[in-house]
Amino acid sequence: RNWSAASGFITDLMRGAMIYYEDTLFLSGNGVAKPTGFLNHPATIAVARASANAISFADVTNMYARTLMRGGNYAWITSQTTIPQLVNIRDTANNNLWLSSAVTGMPPTLYGIPVLFHDRVPGLGSKGDLMLVNFNYYLIKDGSGPFIRVSDQVYFLNGKTVFQLQWNIDGKPIINAPIALEGSTSDTVSPFVVLGA
Repeated sequence: RNWSAASGFITDLMRGAMIYYEDTLFLSGNGVAKPTGFLNHPATIAVARASANAISFADVTNMYARTLMRGGNYAWITSQTTIPQLVNIRDTANNNLWLSSAVTGMPPTLYGIPVLFHDRVPGLGSKGDLMLVNFNYYLIKDGSGPFIRVSDQVYFLNGKTVFQLQWNIDGKPIINAPIALEGSTSDTVSPFVVLGA
């Protein structure tokens, strides 16, 4: 009965649901009838954590050292649960690596790379609580949709309306394994580097 008044609100909710679900799949999808995420992909390098349930200067430096240095669009992706760790990371000269956005209005940075927070990222202490990703190496293919269907029959006796939202999308890393450095083939790098558990 209130559809005309609620249409804008419901449209925004559906758009948000699509975006968050896609983000989750691009991060951790298993590739079975859905995108293949980069968190557990064979091309991803997991860097061993120096101390359990913590993020240290050594962790951030080791992750940065394993990135594929061929330009691109890098970003740190992390959970809000890591903020107390990240804001206190100091190098060996006791300089704080975290650059706050309070003055510039820009995202905070580590090593000059933007830090993006997402609530679908594993919490502090879990594999992938901090990731360094080059989005240029992740391919997304939008398909048909979205298609929206509405039914007032499913829960007719309760006076409820059911909305169904469907769309087709695929995504996966464009490399299948870490890349050996030309000058040091025993060392590998990747556009997808995560902090281990």
